Amino acid sequence: MLRQVVGDLYQIGESVQGEDGWHEAVRVYVLLNDGCPLVFDSGSHVHRGQIMAELKELLGDAPVGYVFLTHTELPHTGNISAILQEWPEAKLVVSSAILPHCELPWWVKDEQVQYSQAGTESVYAGRRISFSDGILKDQPGTHWMFDARTGALFTADAFGYFFPQSAATSFDDELEDGVPADWLQRYHLNAFRFLPLVDGAKVVSDIAKVFAKRDVQVIAPTHGNAIRGNVPQCVTRFNEAIMGIRQ
Repeated sequence: MLRQVVGDLYQIGESVQGEDGWHEAVRVYVLLNDGCPLVFDSGSHVHRGQIMAELKELLGDAPVGYVFLTHTELPHTGNISAILQEWPEAKLVVSSAILPHCELPWWVKDEQVQYSQAGTESVYAGRRISFSDGILKDQPGTHWMFDARTGALFTADAFGYFFPQSAATSFDDELEDGVPADWLQRYHLNAFRFLPLVDGAKVVSDIAKVFAKRDVQVIAPTHGNAIRGNVPQCVTRFNEAIMGIRQ
């Protein structure tokens, strides 16, 4: 699903059907960045054909400059090999909290990898990207990235949601009333099985700190379409979903 989100930010990827007719997205995000594209996660190898086709269509003759990995789980790293084969000069940007000898494929060269630390920011091909620790994570090294130019916060698995087939290609502002809290809760209970044991108020508080420090105009989850129309509404419904899990 190749679509422009806002500015030079685009979304590609596919959706898969799960239980009871609910669908789950696997999205990859791209900042065109004036001819040196920045790619956020690489998607699952299951969707390699469409993801690579859409990536090539979007980029044209521009080679991938950097691939930012939120973490090293397969739905986020499954197409690294295809991307590096197509654009061998691309660099990988990963969290300094990962174990590179365990979590990165053996064929990734050391000189291709750059490490970032939560709480820092760096410039990549003229684009300033900041990093924060992932508040919700299924791997210890998960980090989130923020692009101030588009206001996009790349949140890995957090803020994903399940949706009916009719909403597979819709952004939140194209739905009648945005993304419902029920869609968010269904997904998060599936993705983060530990949530019933977690203090929801602490999660909500930590999420609020992330947004308080950034002018977030877009939430870009891997397992949902980008939230671009009403970010405060989405955060409120996310909070409702999290707080309702232990009710």
